[in-house]
Amino acid sequence: MSETEIDLAREFTDRPFGRYRKDGERSAEIFRDDMLKPALDEYDRVIVDLGGTNYYGSSFLEEVFGGLIRAGFEKETLLEKLEIRHENLPSVVEESLRYIEQAAAG
Repeated sequence: MSETEIDLAREFTDRPFGRYRKDGERSAEIFRDDMLKPALDEYDRVIVDLGGTNYYGSSFLEEVFGGLIRAGFEKETLLEKLEIRHENLPSVVEESLRYIEQAAAG
């Protein structure tokens, strides 16, 4: 089983901001489309470490994680393949998983 970890703060930005590409180079759409989706396509398991920053706007998290559903991923597949971590803020993990559930529910 192949596995990879993406440390968002170290590999992308420690100041995530915005929902769409047009919002700037630290946007959720760029992270999702350019880093997370390719990893999910390539690996059996993807760990996303959200530590390294304590601020995530709800629009950023919703676009990253809810946006995976809108991009064609099945909820069950995501819940099997994707592990979301934040050592200091479990509420960020819960919120991210909630966005997957909400997007899947329509």
